[in-house]
Amino acid sequence: MEALKYIFIIGSSRSGTTMMSRVFANNSLVYTFNELHFFSQIFTKYKKLKLEHSVAINILAELFKRQKDGLFSKKDISGFFNLSKKVLPKKNYNVLEIFKVFVDFELKEKQKKIACFHTPNNIYYLENIISEFPNSKFINMVRDNRDVLLSQKNKWKRKFLGANKIPLIESLRSFANYHPITTSVVWNSSLKITMKYEDRSEFFILKFEDFIISPEAKCIQLCKFLNLEYQPKMLSIANIGSSNTSDSKEKTIDVSKVKKWEEGDLSDSEIYLAQFFSKPIMNNFKYKPKVFVFPPIFVLYYFISFPIKIFLAFIFNFSRISSVKNFLNFKK
Repeated sequence: MEALKYIFIIGSSRSGTTMMSRVFANNSLVYTFNELHFFSQIFTKYKKLKLEHSVAINILAELFKRQKDGLFSKKDISGFFNLSKKVLPKKNYNVLEIFKVFVDFELKEKQKKIACFHTPNNIYYLENIISEFPNSKFINMVRDNRDVLLSQKNKWKRKFLGANKIPLIESLRSFANYHPITTSVVWNSSLKITMKYEDRSEFFILKFEDFIISPEAKCIQLCKFLNLEYQPKMLSIANIGSSNTSDSKEKTIDVSKVKKWEEGDLSDSEIYLAQFFSKPIMNNFKYKPKVFVFPPIFVLYYFISFPIKIFLAFIFNFSRISSVKNFLNFKK
């Protein structure tokens, strides 16, 4: 294997991928990119095409914009055209060549050696990533599905907990997307992929809870896996990004994020459904279920409301339909 150049932090959404990216951003060799959604939004659109130089310029400019201004920025890409033309020699490209040019440019500019990506849904593109980026390693985050459920339930609040750059439409989309059945199915989907790759030497499966409880020990273990020097400053990260509490500049690993679901913000019906749809995988990762003698009465409500929430989610995610298609393909 070539010298490590790419770290992909993957897993089910709300499983600690962003937190882990902040840890590695504090390593002197690593540059952590924003959530670019390159594979789900750009790669899926252009993967079969040979792209003319003018199209390649637009794609590269979009990547520069997302890295500088964030995924939700409304700024157009024209401000990045000159840089893209300077960086990209005039010829035809495939979309992965453009991405590699972008990554190499950013690493050189920041004087770093290793690129770190933390878009959770990259887990659905592992075969493409493995074949095209052989000098990569993967940290697969796993989190108790009930804590994931709680975080997804409250995700629409992020705009009001410190992430004020999130557009209101994104908050509405998060609200429309939430349903305990949908969230459980998506969690199962990503964890099935995790289990498929768990014996691969380039994969490190890390339980969120294990890291939170023993951050230094786990960070040292991760650095050894990546052949990186452990640096104590790596654990000095801002306590931001939670769906349950306001962002804080306090640099600490918040142990209260473990088993947050037990504090009562999830109903018994939501917990029951999460366990009902995810029991085999929960057992595999040793997440102990809450015992119910009888199904809670409001389970019926969630089954009745499920088609309505699916319809709403479809409406709010219509522009992301290619990502939905990819998810459905993995379910087959």
